[in-house]
Amino acid sequence: MKEFIKKHFIAGAARQNYEVYEIHLILEKAMDAMKNSPILLEVKCPVNICGDIHGQYGDLMRIFNACGLPFKHRYLFLGDYVDRGRHSLEVIMLLLALRIQFPRKVYLLRGNHELSNINRVYGFNAEIRQRYRNLAESKALYDHFNEVFAQMPLAALVSGRILCMHGGLSPNLNSLDDIRKLQRPLRVVRGLAQDLLWADPETGTKGFQQNKIRAVSHIFGEETVRDKCKQLNIDLVIRAHQVVEFGYAFFCGRSLITVFSAARYHEELVNYAAVVKVDATLELSFVQLKPQEFEKVRRELEQKHEETGDPGEEAPIPQPPSPGASSTQSPSQS
Repeated sequence: MKEFIKKHFIAGAARQNYEVYEIHLILEKAMDAMKNSPILLEVKCPVNICGDIHGQYGDLMRIFNACGLPFKHRYLFLGDYVDRGRHSLEVIMLLLALRIQFPRKVYLLRGNHELSNINRVYGFNAEIRQRYRNLAESKALYDHFNEVFAQMPLAALVSGRILCMHGGLSPNLNSLDDIRKLQRPLRVVRGLAQDLLWADPETGTKGFQQNKIRAVSHIFGEETVRDKCKQLNIDLVIRAHQVVEFGYAFFCGRSLITVFSAARYHEELVNYAAVVKVDATLELSFVQLKPQEFEKVRRELEQKHEETGDPGEEAPIPQPPSPGASSTQSPSQS
């Protein structure tokens, strides 16, 4: 396993060539690791918390370069490892191998793109089929990945004070034991499990409302965040699931943070990637990674805006980040 991991770091962001038997071996070991992990992980700080990666293997390597190697530094990933990007296989294979080899350093939660009905459509299945042309082999690989995904934890509690998940809060979440009671494998998610993977915060929302944009799960507002933090006896919620321009964004004062860790997402947006760093005293800081070719893309967008008066809804012209990477925050602040 160490040699398997080592070759990724030697090659950097280059594409790897995996033998079929090699993938199945990693998946078998990963399955055991997931089954032996609680569905609500207990993670100690200090820890680096990462949002969506979405097959952007180069960004994963940039994160390790900026925040420290996972052999020495603790990481919690909030899901959505596959789909959209070009190197889903490298991302998920390296992270699973790290989870197996360094179970006290690398923690993986499930995202909504670790659902088979999603990753069948948004790129992961196609990537496997393109790289492994034998249909029987590619189907077996794809199915094996999704069996592992069905066993992944859904949430993590950092030092007893910070609740982390991919999506968001739920009307069915009244105690942390509600998460602990969920039974795996979860091949189809409903209720609380669905909200942990899909829910979104939305300014001005009263209570929980149906998420009409996604047509699944709920949206929730500021008052709900405050109420749930008090009810669950936590200080802060950290989640992923949504692109944010500077890689991280606050909601409900500073009671909820969204973090997104794929820069220039899907090669369409000009967003930063970010990592939330939680130190041993629960102080927070943020590492931001500028999108590749940032200045070139920004100039192109500014020129387009000057010519048309409309830079496009999905390509906002980015401004310098504020607060910057050195900013700190206590999770108890609101």
